[in-house]
Amino acid sequence: MSLIHFEDFTPGETRTYGAYRFTEEAIIAFAAEYDAQTFHMDAELAKHSLLGGLAASGWHTCSALMRMMTDDWLGGSACLAGIGIEDNRWLAPVRPGDVLRAETRTLEKTDLRSRLDAGVVKFETILRNQDGVEVMRQVSSILFGRREPLAAPPAEIAPRPIPPEPPPRIDDRFAALPDDYRLARVGAYADLGEKQFSAAFIRAYAQEFDPFPFHLDEAEGRKHVLGAMSAAGLQTACCWMRQFIALRREVAGGDVPSRASPGFANLVWRKPVLVGDRIRFSTQVIAKRPTSKPGLGLVQSLNRAVNQRGALVMEFTAAVITPIVA
Repeated sequence: MSLIHFEDFTPGETRTYGAYRFTEEAIIAFAAEYDAQTFHMDAELAKHSLLGGLAASGWHTCSALMRMMTDDWLGGSACLAGIGIEDNRWLAPVRPGDVLRAETRTLEKTDLRSRLDAGVVKFETILRNQDGVEVMRQVSSILFGRREPLAAPPAEIAPRPIPPEPPPRIDDRFAALPDDYRLARVGAYADLGEKQFSAAFIRAYAQEFDPFPFHLDEAEGRKHVLGAMSAAGLQTACCWMRQFIALRREVAGGDVPSRASPGFANLVWRKPVLVGDRIRFSTQVIAKRPTSKPGLGLVQSLNRAVNQRGALVMEFTAAVITPIVA
């Protein structure tokens, strides 16, 4: 079967696929590794949380979508790399027993002056459960190889808007990880610590969610354009969450209240994470505002990952719903 190349995508086309079932065991296992909050791990305690019961981590849902895409069509394509996720919204909890289906629409295609043999395709994907309820909506971009390289570079395109600079950094991990909205301080920064990406660690995630050969095998990785086994992009994002929760627990001296998030945006994978890399994660508060619900505020953050050479490998913005403690 021939691979799906950049030329084969048509803006406006839609793919419907998948039937991914979430079990209680899988929800808890993922959370234990990447998002150890009680509403993802303890069915009884979760009843008293903002989610009203045990629910999958949002990062688990994103990872499940990646597996659905890979199994249905992405694994049979000339996919070279994920570019990023422009917008990701978690719209409803994913419960044990839920079965998700995906609907992916091709939004646009972009030729590249820097690579005549490849192009970028932007997609919007909606995940719905067995009752037709939308649980997640995502806009993402992927780099695909072309069947035939362009004969000449395309015309110049308008540059992307430059994102605003973050506020001046204030080293204050307590104000960067607040459990009370009032204590959040714009500019507050926290170093979340470091994680080394071993072959076994990379492989364990890839086997479950992103089984491309260059994520699974060091020999296959050396054949890839990156020249080495590499981590799935979403695993790097999941590791940010892992480090974020770990530092919250360290700062609090024990268990911490669960905090829900409506989603994240502007996630860009700047460089690959290769086997053996040591990645240091961070978070910085960039804005805060009350919500329409009494007693709740929204704390927005800029989140980054840097490798042992000081190179930025990933960044994104996110928001966390935080109580305004009376």
